Amino acid sequence: MRINLSSNTDILAVTPTLFGFVPTNSIVAIVLDNIGDRHTVHVSARYDIDEPLDAAAQLANTLPLQQPGGGMRRVLLIAIADSEHDKHAGDHLDAAQRHMTARGASIVKRLHTPHVEAGHTWTDIDTGDTGTTVDYRTSEVGLLMAVEHGRIVRATRDDIAGEFTPTEQAPAPDVDADAVEFVTHTVRGMSTAFEDPATLTPQLAANAGLLITANITHRDALLIVSTEHPQTGATVWTHLARQLRGRARIEALALAAACFYCSDDAVRAAIALEAAHHTAADAGQPDTTLVTLLDTAVQAALPPAKLRQLFAQLAAKPPAE
Repeated sequence: MRINLSSNTDILAVTPTLFGFVPTNSIVAIVLDNIGDRHTVHVSARYDIDEPLDAAAQLANTLPLQQPGGGMRRVLLIAIADSEHDKHAGDHLDAAQRHMTARGASIVKRLHTPHVEAGHTWTDIDTGDTGTTVDYRTSEVGLLMAVEHGRIVRATRDDIAGEFTPTEQAPAPDVDADAVEFVTHTVRGMSTAFEDPATLTPQLAANAGLLITANITHRDALLIVSTEHPQTGATVWTHLARQLRGRARIEALALAAACFYCSDDAVRAAIALEAAHHTAADAGQPDTTLVTLLDTAVQAALPPAKLRQLFAQLAAKPPAE
């Protein structure tokens, strides 16, 4: 989805929607594609303002500042900081600008506001221009994301992490059936759930959990199908992950992350992968290959369209046993 920004007020109103939660005491970078004189969001990232200044260098090295054709993208830098953190915010903005311009990117503007909720004063720290923040919930972009994409902005990042908290465990898989019949029944049930998550049952969750851990080909087939419906796919895999344990939970979290990323929700993708890391660590297990691959994509800010293209190629040439 393209997000067009025409004013500083628009920029600040879109930040909660970009991250899925209301950022506080944060340094935010919004990377823009160069399309004429329009400011179109390519990717966004943030870190806590109380991080050491080295975080600014890490951010500059991580963001995709170079376009495929060789040109450099432009960046908006925002400090969302209360008065207690004002000096630290200025230091971070200076450091971020220095590291990004050293890589060849241009900084469009640097903004500061104590909060992004309505009624606070924002300042362009380079021009001295000021204005007032508006309610992000009723902004054009906020309404578009809520209505067209069902994207809800949470109060904090921890609230999003709570979406992956384990619930009541699913029953044991129904393995009494013939193996071929088990696979066919499970795949059909999951395909239906990707179109209508309300059809998902605890027993189907258990059966799917066994399928995605027992056979990588079946897991990848469900990955391909679910990323064709990434928003409902993310919902289904999240519900499954909450009901599953161990390796099955890890795989389901990775599949949820893939769907979230394909639906342009990098924050939930990252949090799902964090939950997968913690689940593996608690069990004394290494990360799975899929978790590692997706984590690399998220950390490198790979455009979601590229990941969707990769999965489409897999669909055209399914993996062999």
